[in-house]
Amino acid sequence: MNELNPFGEVHGPTNSEVGSSSASVSTSASASASISTPLPNLPIPQTPTQNTPHAQTQLQPSGLPPLPHSGPRREKSEVWDHFERYEEVVESVKEDGSKYATTKKRARCKYCTMSYAADSTRNGTSNLRKHIENLCKKYPGRVPKDKRQKLLSFDQDHGVLTSTMHGKEEWLKACVEMVVMDEMPFSVVEGKGFRRFCNSLNPNFQVPSRRTLVRRFMAMYDAMKQKLKEELAPHRVCLTTDTWTSVQNINYMVITAHFIDGDWNLHKRILNFCVISNHKGNSIGKLLESCLLDWDMKKILTITADNASSNTKAIDYLKSKMGHWGNGSLLLEGKYMHIRCCAHIVNLIVRDGLKKLEKSILCIRNAVKYVRSSPKRLEDFKSCVKKEQIECKGLVVLDVPTRWNSTYMMLEASLKFEKAFWRMGEDDEGPYISWFGEDEPDVEDGVVMSHYPRKREGPPTNEDWNNARTFVNFLKVFYDATLKMSVTLHPASHTTFHDLIAMEEEIEDLLMEEEEILSETQTSKVLKDMALNMKMKFKKYWGDLDKLNQMLMVALVLDPRYKLGNLEFILKSRFENPEDAVKKKNEIKEILKKLYEEYAMPPPPPPPSTQKTQANDVVVLEHEIDRYITDPIEDVVDEFDVLKWWKLNGVKYPGLALIAKDVLAIPVSTVASESCFSTGGRVINSFRASLTPKIVEALICSQNWLRSDDISSLQYEPTIQEMEFYESIELDIMSSSTPSTIAPTTFQC
Repeated sequence: MNELNPFGEVHGPTNSEVGSSSASVSTSASASASISTPLPNLPIPQTPTQNTPHAQTQLQPSGLPPLPHSGPRREKSEVWDHFERYEEVVESVKEDGSKYATTKKRARCKYCTMSYAADSTRNGTSNLRKHIENLCKKYPGRVPKDKRQKLLSFDQDHGVLTSTMHGKEEWLKACVEMVVMDEMPFSVVEGKGFRRFCNSLNPNFQVPSRRTLVRRFMAMYDAMKQKLKEELAPHRVCLTTDTWTSVQNINYMVITAHFIDGDWNLHKRILNFCVISNHKGNSIGKLLESCLLDWDMKKILTITADNASSNTKAIDYLKSKMGHWGNGSLLLEGKYMHIRCCAHIVNLIVRDGLKKLEKSILCIRNAVKYVRSSPKRLEDFKSCVKKEQIECKGLVVLDVPTRWNSTYMMLEASLKFEKAFWRMGEDDEGPYISWFGEDEPDVEDGVVMSHYPRKREGPPTNEDWNNARTFVNFLKVFYDATLKMSVTLHPASHTTFHDLIAMEEEIEDLLMEEEEILSETQTSKVLKDMALNMKMKFKKYWGDLDKLNQMLMVALVLDPRYKLGNLEFILKSRFENPEDAVKKKNEIKEILKKLYEEYAMPPPPPPPSTQKTQANDVVVLEHEIDRYITDPIEDVVDEFDVLKWWKLNGVKYPGLALIAKDVLAIPVSTVASESCFSTGGRVINSFRASLTPKIVEALICSQNWLRSDDISSLQYEPTIQEMEFYESIELDIMSSSTPSTIAPTTFQC
């Protein structure tokens, strides 16, 4: 047994004791410098150690620092705070049978009896670290996975307190989610600043390498995809497709699913973001088919795409393949599967109108450009605003020519400051007027039209301001309609038909106003030509109601504020012959009836009196639609929540509720509201473009999934009270009818 004397000298065994014993002998070792991912610092007990005769520790009684010596150097890894070295003498036998002793260097855990090879020339410290972090049950700093600490934290997204598990797995998962959600490069984890930040928050968090981060991200993507696949399995979804381009001109196609969950919340999930070789119909159709099979998704209601002929061919190809999938894959034989992107059509109509006002818009744009081109000019403009006593919090904004909504906002803001622009132009020799006398490059939308400069258009005349004023008032209907059509988390299909009618009436009103003007001015001529162009474009896509997807009119009927009566009123205002309006209304009723039959749950096995039961079933089936149509309509208010209404009243119309849950999820635009005004293509940023297509897809899909709300159960199980409610209705019908008088009920409006 070693003894520590008062001077700090350690007396160990003699040479003879070492030679007479095969027991292990240890040399003193000391812990030293920290490493990048340190183990928790624990108090190191002053455990006496055995020393060989060749090395005895001398401490100076004076308390002065020890003199330099040529002994063993200090250990570099903090793992040695938790292990002690020793030498193990092992007896070996030579080939001739003689025995000899060999010495092996080993390290023993200070908390348990486990030992490992510790020859610095052959063995590293990885096994020792793994033992302390994961294996040693007696290590006081180790926290078992099932005993990690839970802390209360505030969930800012949902505004509630949540109990959150904290540990290495949770930290690594949060790191992956941060990189994905905030579109950060994977290399961010290798930055010194990021590592210092993480170490200041929690020194125990081992910041992953970029390779580890990518691997964990791909594993997370696969798990999230499998979970989403299971959630979507029982549901019929609506799809949208759109194309993107990377900076390397690689074409991508995005496929997005839209659906309403069991709690009547509308969701949008990106399913695929994959490379497509070209934009031909067959290529798009085959890629759609491949993606749907990969997701095991065989129930599709609609596919929303833009007006390219290739999309029509693609959807026709997909319908031909889905016809063989079975299980009700094609609803009504896919007749109403293709929804043309309404926002795209509105964009085309508005762009045609803008062409006729190019000169007036350019003059006002140049005036705004002058004001925003320097701080001095902006101050001069503010001075004019103050002198004209214009009370407006905002200022003029410059538009982006490829985004017509920004042009609309530029004109709308500029009209409020028209008097200030006139005041700036009062000085004929002032900088404002002089600026318009200069030449500028002949460039349109970033394209050089000519190598010769052209005279700058402007300043805006009274006619330009009148054109802008009329156009802004006229364009507001299209602007508001586009915003409504492009929402992603609220239904739009039930109001789209009304929006189309409003845009058509706005064009007709502008034409009538210009025709009533007796003296045709240049302004009225321009506006009339603009309205005629927009009317022709509108008629091309929506002039014939048969070209409009009939599901949009079915969605209107499923809005309890309007139902079938409002649809008939609109149709009579459009058709000169009232019989044509009635015919179209009956067509929509027939589609609703066929949908009800498609969605009807299979009845239980019929009892012996089959004929009577079947007759009653027909009455019940058609009675629900009649009852919905004839029940009082709801008040027309802007705050009306159609999904909430069906959530509360679905028990009253269970069959129609199933239809409404799918039809109200139909998207009428392929792009979000911030993109639908743009005439330019959508482009992937340079960071994502540098990644492989598989990782690009995983990043874009995962980001959408992480940012979206949770999905409530899609399975609907009626309560006992609801079942009793249904049975009471059937009993009432059966008691008020006899087999001889029962007949299919006709639809009433």
